[in-house]
Amino acid sequence: MSFPETPGMHLQHLILDAKAVATKEQKIACLKTLRIVVKNLADPSKNSDPKYRQLKLSNEKVKAKISPCPSAVDYMKAIGFVIVNDEDGEEYLRIESSKKINVSDMSASLCELNNAIDMLQPKETFIEEKKTPEGIIIPQNSSLSTTAGAKASSSSAATTGKMSEKQKARLLMEKKREREVQEAKDARKKTAHLIKQGE
Repeated sequence: MSFPETPGMHLQHLILDAKAVATKEQKIACLKTLRIVVKNLADPSKNSDPKYRQLKLSNEKVKAKISPCPSAVDYMKAIGFVIVNDEDGEEYLRIESSKKINVSDMSASLCELNNAIDMLQPKETFIEEKKTPEGIIIPQNSSLSTTAGAKASSSSAATTGKMSEKQKARLLMEKKREREVQEAKDARKKTAHLIKQGE
């Protein structure tokens, strides 16, 4: 007995890369594109609008995100899309206007997509943060030394995305201030050590 492939099976193929060799970033971009489509279909106010019921496969942005992962097209077919060629020769993935969209199925598919994205791109764990007078957020961890704290703050800034010039300047000022604090501590230790030797 053979079972029809479910949307979840196609997501599994996409994540495990069963049909193509896509990078992790390409898979995440593809899943996020699918999530946008499914999120619109899960919204009862949008899912009857024809523009939310189709995806133009020849669109450069769509092609760049979907084509590295062939399982994405299989996934779209499994949730109700069909490949259609319009009179203008363009290829679309479309849910025909005569077909009723089941909102609860789309909501379930949205959950599956969110879980798939989380598998490939886990969310960062919560770290208590402290803001400096310059406005720079520094993760706080009692076991971190000041130099480790500086490394953690620079790595957390790198993971939050692109920084403005002002944010970069603040980060540099904070690193400089932390370095000066560490140098002052080292100097005090050295002075205390010299005083002990002199006694």
